Amino acid sequence: MAARHEVGRYVYWSDRAVQQVAEENGIELTGRRTWTLGLSLIGLQGGIGPQQRVTRNRLGEARRIERHLGTAVTESLDLEPVASYVKGVGKVEFAEFAAWHTRDAAVMHVQLRNAHGRRVDLCLFGSKDNVRGFGPSDGFADGWTSSAAPAIEELLRTRGRQNTSQWDDPQSRSVEALKIALDQGFSSTTDHRGHPETRGFTIGHGGDCEFVAEIYTDVVLDPTRWHLEGESAGAERIMVGRPLWIRTMTPDAVVRYAELRNGPGWARRRRLRALRSLTRRPQAEITPPEVSAAALETTEAGSPDPARRRRFSQAQD
Repeated sequence: MAARHEVGRYVYWSDRAVQQVAEENGIELTGRRTWTLGLSLIGLQGGIGPQQRVTRNRLGEARRIERHLGTAVTESLDLEPVASYVKGVGKVEFAEFAAWHTRDAAVMHVQLRNAHGRRVDLCLFGSKDNVRGFGPSDGFADGWTSSAAPAIEELLRTRGRQNTSQWDDPQSRSVEALKIALDQGFSSTTDHRGHPETRGFTIGHGGDCEFVAEIYTDVVLDPTRWHLEGESAGAERIMVGRPLWIRTMTPDAVVRYAELRNGPGWARRRRLRALRSLTRRPQAEITPPEVSAAALETTEAGSPDPARRRRFSQAQD
């Protein structure tokens, strides 16, 4: 029987991020190449060639990266900033990121506690194309969006090395990233506390997920400076970066917020409607009568149709 952590599925996998980290750190993702020996009885011919991989082993690639990075991947979260890579296990919430200049962006949030009880918020940004297990219409665009979105886009684009925004210090920009992760889609007429599915742009969450993320900024907030409200209240340490991968540790750990909003049978009803639309008999089309090419020809200018001339002369009489 497979170990518990070997049974699950990736709800986020960034080929671009994984490949970039591997190239920058000299990591061979495919492992050692194996060879096969072939022998043909006709003419006693033999050959040797590389073995063709049938199924991509993402779990193997992830483990190679973790082993190679070693202590560069922080797990305890007890050390003070700055962390380069973080791994952990927790509930990961997924939402669309209402960016200004980036299409199909996603934001993921994880809240953890270190050994001393300090709260750690991870705000991870990536592409919706890398999110798995959710439908394209699971989110809905409604509610508050942040004017700090361009500042966060710059943070991600420069990997935290540049800040030309009005949030010109690490703490203030990190707080804006946390507000996007926890408050985007907020409506003043709804109590969202404990119910992220009621906010706009939210997609769902994966419970009991293991993840590895590259961290661009890592700050500890000054408690005398910040008095945050709502879901951000009580924040102490904020990490902002991008996920390499997020993997559920059980196959059924994904919760789609569209089902919470519309009822448990929502996904099934959508599938049935799609099937019915495919199997529905098409209605007969009403086509105009065919017109011969001769009927489309016009008479010469100045030579009106004789029948029309007769009707016109009769009307004058």
